[in-house]
This record gives sequence, C-alpha cells and structure tokens, in this order.
Amino acid sequence: MNARTNLHQPARVAPTTRSAFTLVEMLVVIGIIGILSAILIPAVTNAVRRARVTNLRLEVTSLEQAVEQYQQKYGDYPPDFSSWAIVERHYRKVFPRMSTNDQTLLYNMLHVSGVFQAANLDRGEVLAWTLGGYSDDTQRPFTGAGGPLVWTGDGSNTYEAATALERQDPRNFQVNIDRPNSLVDFDVSQLDYNEVDPGTAMTYAAGNRRESSDGDLFLSYRSDSEGAPFVYFDSRTYALYDPNVSGGAGDFNGYGSTTYGYVRPFLSTNANANRSGGNYTDQAAALGAWQFMNPNTFQIISAGLDNNFGATASYDVNGDSNVEPIYFQYDTGAAIALLTGAGFATPGDLVVTSVSKYQESAFGDNEQYPADNITNFSNGTVVDDVP
Repeated sequence: MNARTNLHQPARVAPTTRSAFTLVEMLVVIGIIGILSAILIPAVTNAVRRARVTNLRLEVTSLEQAVEQYQQKYGDYPPDFSSWAIVERHYRKVFPRMSTNDQTLLYNMLHVSGVFQAANLDRGEVLAWTLGGYSDDTQRPFTGAGGPLVWTGDGSNTYEAATALERQDPRNFQVNIDRPNSLVDFDVSQLDYNEVDPGTAMTYAAGNRRESSDGDLFLSYRSDSEGAPFVYFDSRTYALYDPNVSGGAGDFNGYGSTTYGYVRPFLSTNANANRSGGNYTDQAAALGAWQFMNPNTFQIISAGLDNNFGATASYDVNGDSNVEPIYFQYDTGAAIALLTGAGFATPGDLVVTSVSKYQESAFGDNEQYPADNITNFSNGTVVDDVP
C-alpha cells in the first residue's frame, strides 16, 4: 500500500474563550466603582448645590439692584406695606397728582371695614407690585395703561363709563402681567396667578379674572414656578408692631406661610446699650437691644434650596407660658428672643444659648430651615457665612 498515514500528527485543539469575569475581578471592579462613587457623588452634589445657591443669589442681587433703581427713580425705597401711614406717605410723594379713584382703590384693597390689614399685601408680594412698574399716567399709576391693574367691570361697561364707586372697587379689576415699565425682567412662570378662561366674560361675579392664587390682586414673585416667594422688608418698619395680625393678638413685622414657613428681618451683631438702667419692660424695648442688618435700607430674603424660611416665629423660651418672638442674628446664626422682666437687661441676656448656626432644634424642630436662607447681605446661604 502506497498510502501513508501520519499516525503521530497531534489532534487539533479548539482555542479557549472566557465568557465571564472571575469573582476576584468582579470584586476589584466593584471596589473601584465604590471608590469613584464616594469621590464623585459628593462632589457632584456639592457642585449642583453651589450652582443652585449661586442662581438664587444672582436673582436676589437682581431684585436688590431693581429696588435701588426704584429709589433713584422715585426718591424713596418701596414700603413693605406693613404700615398704612408709610404706604400713604410714599405714594403721595411719588404720585402727587394721583386721582382720588386710585387712592381709594388702594385703600380698599388694603383695609377691611376701615381697618388696615398688613397681610393683604404681605412681604412676599411687595416686589412684584412695586418693581413690576406703574402706569405712565401719573393720575392713574395703578389702573392706567401698563399699571398693575386692568379694568374688567361687570362685562357691560368701561372704566370711562363707570361710576366713582365702581372705579374704587377692587372686584372690578384683574392683575396685569404686561407691565412695560417693570424694573425687573420677571419670569411670568414665577408669578403666582391664575389665568382666565378666554371663553367666559372676565367678571368678578363669575370668578373669571386674572388674580393671585389666594384670590386677591397682589402677586408674589417666587424662586421657581412652585417655590417660595422672595420676601422684602423696609428698614422703616423692621420693628413695627401690628395689633391687628395673628388673630388680633398682635405681632411684629414678619412673613408667615403654612407652606413656606416664617421669617423676620435679620438682626446684626451690633448691640444697643440699654440706657434705661433696668430690665426690658416690654418686647418693643427688647427688640431695640440689637440693630438690624441693613439698618437704613432694606432686606431681601430667599427661602433657599428647601423653599422654607423657618419653622419658628415665636417660642416660650424661658418657660413662663408666654411666647417670645424669635429673631436670627447674622452672621453668628444665634437666636434672639424678646425676653422681658427680671434678668433681662442687656442685649446678651436675650441670646438663646442653646441655638447656633440657625438651628431650630431648641424650638422643637430639627429641620434647620433658616440655615439655607439667602439674603442681599449674605454671600450665599446664611449658614455658610457663620464664622
């Protein structure tokens, strides 16, 4: 036989392939991912937080600049509408030729049965009303073209044909969101108003008019479409006491909302000596123990990233069954209580020693809402400025 058979040729071996990681390799990869996550996630979170704080601080700055423009234009800072006497004096100065109709309309918007209501245009609604711009018609700054209010009437008459009583009735107007003299480029989505039904006559009786979410003609300007409003305090009324608020019990100037919490103007670390030589006899005297921040101008406050200004407006600090108004002090983060009577005779006596860095735990709340408030005198959040 001539055929040759290679009996010694080795058999072919198929190449091996790996279809999975070994356990050790998987543990190494998981460990690396864990390390990277531990490094990157906090960094990304902090970067996002810083960006949001920066954006809010820029918006506060924009509002602050607009208030200064208002002062330059009209020769007076906007009131914060906690005092009718100051509001009335302000508009007499700014618009000396204002018609009786516009004067009385504003009066009717801010009074109930002849009693001034500081909450009707609250501290969270001041900026939209004043910085949004008035009409060029100096006799009708509120109801003229481009002003904050637009005539709706009863659907059958015009402003010109209406009686004086009709022109002075807030129910015959709606909010104007097209105000060409605005000092701020307000994002309309951040104004809290209800839109009208274009298929229905715009009448108060039908409830179909453009108005705020709480049913009046004063809008708030919010940090976003669902956020807390930017709050404004006028230095002339930082320490104002209003006997008509808090159900008639009376309270000091501040902003309160069941949704967005409570805030009062911030105190500074500058103390005022008690020249009486005795104890503080009332809360107004105790409030005079410390100077306010921006004592001659104004404060603008944002609720910060949590959309809540604070959980505490007043608290029974010394256990005497009486609640004391609470103020926070910039930049220490300390709480100041308006304590009176024996043992309370100096500014230092009013400091709540159990509170630091704006913490509200001493008042029964651990959320620390005030800590991330952003103001026109802080660099970012107030807690970031604590020494």
